[in-house]
Amino acid sequence: MAIRKLRAEELSLKYVYEISTRDVEPGELFPGQERVRLAFDLALNTESEGYNIYVSGPESVGRTVYALRRLREVAKGKEKPEDICYVNNFDNPLRPTYLLLPAGMGKAFAQDIERAIETLKEEIPKAFESKEYEEEVARIAKNVEMKKEEVAQRLAEEAQRHNLGVVFTPAGIKLLPLVGRRIVPEEEIYSNPRLQEAYEKNLSEFEERFRDLMREMRELDHSLSDQIMELRNRVARYAVEKVFSRFESKYDSYEGIKSHLTRLKEELVKNADLFLSWHTSKGNLAFQRMIDKSLNAFRVNVLVDNSSLEGAPVVFEEVPTFQNLFGKVFYSVEMGVVYADHMSLSAGSLHRARGGYLVVRALDLLKNPFLWDAFKKVLMHKKIHLPLHPLEDSLLPYVGISPEPLPAEIKVVLIGDPYLYYLLYNFDPEFGRLFKVKAEFDSIIWIKEELIEAFPRIIRKIIEEEGLKHLSSDALTELFSYGVRLSGHREKFSAVFGPIIDLVREAQSFSEDDQLIRGEHIKRALREKVIRSNLLEEKIREAIREGKLIVRVEGREVGQTNGLSVYELGDYSFGKPSRITASVYMGEKGVINIEREVELSGPIHSKGVLILSGYLGRKYGREVPLHISCSITFEQSYDEVEGDSASVAELVAILSAIAGVPLKQNIAITGSVDQLGNVQPVGGIREKVEGFYRVCKVLGMKGNEGVILPSRNYSNLVLDEEILESIHRGEFHLYTVDTVDDVIELMTDMPAERFHERVKKGLIDLARRSSQAVRKRKL
Repeated sequence: MAIRKLRAEELSLKYVYEISTRDVEPGELFPGQERVRLAFDLALNTESEGYNIYVSGPESVGRTVYALRRLREVAKGKEKPEDICYVNNFDNPLRPTYLLLPAGMGKAFAQDIERAIETLKEEIPKAFESKEYEEEVARIAKNVEMKKEEVAQRLAEEAQRHNLGVVFTPAGIKLLPLVGRRIVPEEEIYSNPRLQEAYEKNLSEFEERFRDLMREMRELDHSLSDQIMELRNRVARYAVEKVFSRFESKYDSYEGIKSHLTRLKEELVKNADLFLSWHTSKGNLAFQRMIDKSLNAFRVNVLVDNSSLEGAPVVFEEVPTFQNLFGKVFYSVEMGVVYADHMSLSAGSLHRARGGYLVVRALDLLKNPFLWDAFKKVLMHKKIHLPLHPLEDSLLPYVGISPEPLPAEIKVVLIGDPYLYYLLYNFDPEFGRLFKVKAEFDSIIWIKEELIEAFPRIIRKIIEEEGLKHLSSDALTELFSYGVRLSGHREKFSAVFGPIIDLVREAQSFSEDDQLIRGEHIKRALREKVIRSNLLEEKIREAIREGKLIVRVEGREVGQTNGLSVYELGDYSFGKPSRITASVYMGEKGVINIEREVELSGPIHSKGVLILSGYLGRKYGREVPLHISCSITFEQSYDEVEGDSASVAELVAILSAIAGVPLKQNIAITGSVDQLGNVQPVGGIREKVEGFYRVCKVLGMKGNEGVILPSRNYSNLVLDEEILESIHRGEFHLYTVDTVDDVIELMTDMPAERFHERVKKGLIDLARRSSQAVRKRKL
């Protein structure tokens, strides 16, 4: 037999701090997470495709903080990524091209181009207003004019030989009859048929030559335009080259910039009129704004400037949307059409994280329609498209732009919980290929020296970040004990620091004028935290005290015992006793689970009840016939019953009913049983023990109340200080057991073998009476 009565000394936690948070240095530490460290080491040292990280664990366990810390440590040793610039594609303005420049050069290049544009606004008009330019224009015009005069002279002479005179009018050149030295007016021609006939004849003879001379005149006009245009281009090119010569040599080693500058200068020369219009429109701000917008075609959009980085970028996108991740195009309305150019582009997190690391919460990605698929495409194809929103094409009418996709060199860290990881892994075929590394945080860690030393430093780090008061040594002790309590294990600690820090925040509100948060403040915060959430628990205890929920904690009863169940309310859980009764009578139905009959039994509870039949058959069925019907139920239970933690209590109630041996009502039972009679560990031990204690306290403690629990659950006994004091005073008792026989002896004060003999006798008696009843029916 392995019955053991636990002493208060065995149940007290031995973790005591003798220092305050003032006595330690702050530290961002993660003890007990070796698995996570190894996962990050692998992913961060592997550049192969798909070695992105899914950081798994509950909220407040430190997933994001740890990920950002590790990434920033590694990023410091990496090279800065290139600046990302977009420039106009002069061949296809709707598809801007990117330039990748060394960190810091993008901003410098954009400033050089901007200064060049501002300088050209002065230099080009100045060049065209210069004396040299005007003289050259006059010279060209004079030369052409002289040639035109020569052609005109030849025209007059040759026309004269055909008795035709040349008349220059605003509408052009006319040929009229020439009589002697007099040019005949047009009216006289048609009044003199003879003259008209001669005129038409001469005109016909001279027509071909006249066309040649007129063609020569037009060619001289074209020559004038061409020479003036060539002069304008030469002057503009000189001005552009002069301005660009100040800085373009420093970009000679960058082929992308060099080729862009060559094309940019050509376009500036072609569009010199924009700078002349800017000059002539001084004072007309609206017109100048319109011209300046046209000059955007020559500017550089620095999408990402990495000049201020120290190493590779680490970007944590808190609100992952299409615009925040992929960037945005700022459209403007022109003539009723939505329009944009390369200067309308803005960067997203993917652009800023290029060449480094991006951290994002998985659930936020999945909440946004279409975003998850678009995000995966970046990782699969290693290209960042901008814009990429699926509804982009629905904006009508608009002139959309499609910038050249940017090469994506990013390592992604997804933050999520374990359930989401398994969903994605099993139902998204690309997920496993894209996220090959899982870094899973353990929310419950073993208490080792590393943790005990790290705990004050972790708390110091957090209270400094939040501006909270320091904790005294007894406050640290109470806070650490609370972490152990949350873990549900005497030798483990809850690594989910959210509730622990919440308790510190609440304790500070009670510290008032005290310079430190002390143990009493932590205890008060914990008490009030319970009070805010335990209304239902108190209502149930009130119903028990009033007798509306029948629970007996004194005397003995046949076929009745107190089982223990746990209520989970989300932010609070508590235990309560449930009266379990068994009724035995003649029949062949075996053990009847009333909850199952009315569909209020969960599958695990139903399995546990069926195991009871296996135990009965193995223990007694080999020696005595099992002609029995036995109904068993949780009295006054109106909700579904799930779990097998009451199966020991149910079995003892059935055996008591068969043997007719009363059971103690002052002792509650928890634990599951197997077919061999071994008592197995169950969950919710702390809640069950504390719940029964408080009910006994409401009904009036007699000093003999207690709980029987599996010996393997000893490590889960992390009890409230009040209960430990009650155990120390001998008012409340805890017993650990290994087998059903141990439970029987505690509940009946009878040796197990003797009790089993009583059970066999009861079974034989039921079988005998059942046979007699059958014979009577046959008669």
